[in-house]
Amino acid sequence: MKIVTFWGGLGNQIFEYAYYQWLKNRYPMENIYAYYPKAGLMAHNGLELFKCFDVIEPPCNKVITIIATILFYLNKILNRLGLHLHCFTCTMQNKLYNSIFHCDWWQDKMYYAENYNLDFTNLKMNLKNQQLLKIINDTNSVSIHIRRGDYIKSNIADIYGGICTEKYYDRALSIVDKSISDNKQYIFFSDDPDYVREHYSIPNIIIVDWNNGEDSFMDMYLMSKCKYMILANSTFSYWSAMFNKTKRMVICPSKWNNLNFPDITQSEWIQIEM
Repeated sequence: MKIVTFWGGLGNQIFEYAYYQWLKNRYPMENIYAYYPKAGLMAHNGLELFKCFDVIEPPCNKVITIIATILFYLNKILNRLGLHLHCFTCTMQNKLYNSIFHCDWWQDKMYYAENYNLDFTNLKMNLKNQQLLKIINDTNSVSIHIRRGDYIKSNIADIYGGICTEKYYDRALSIVDKSISDNKQYIFFSDDPDYVREHYSIPNIIIVDWNNGEDSFMDMYLMSKCKYMILANSTFSYWSAMFNKTKRMVICPSKWNNLNFPDITQSEWIQIEM
């Protein structure tokens, strides 16, 4: 028996589902369950994966939830004390795949193929999104994703801050601008649209500020339809590019965080080093 934790935002949940599938293939004779900790999901928009994509939800029951909850919080307590529950827990650091409890972000290309894809489902697009999708299809559309929100909080900024700076976006926009001769359309997606309005006044700009809360996944879908992409160091950004079948150019930062995580950048993407 194994239990995989699903937590974080939508981008992280996609990585976790890829790992869950990888684990199922590695251990075909074992029962593999899911654990959905409320504390690990509510910081974003809850469990979005199975609402947004046509995938089968991994099984879970009360007994599994009780076992996983004990291990989840025991791990948190021990980690704060500088200790680890290696005999029961698998993480990206120890890779003890025979463990019962699997709890990490699983941001590593080894757990999914380059053609890994999920199909969006139940896309009930409002009029604004329908109109935007038409613009995206009819122009040399450029998606620019700017992640702020929790990234500018002190405890998170240590991990993700100082990477996608204003200088990064200026350089990325310059590269894209030189690559497109006409019919340009810049589309900004951000959790801080007021910041975008204050800092960017380029021609042919649309700031998407209406997909909030349970509709926020629509930003991932719309970005995945743009022809040119400027990514943030965000898993939400990352998967919008991975699911994009018509992209002509993807620009991303040379690193995704300030930790020693594996590189998830695709070889054909243009990396900007800051």
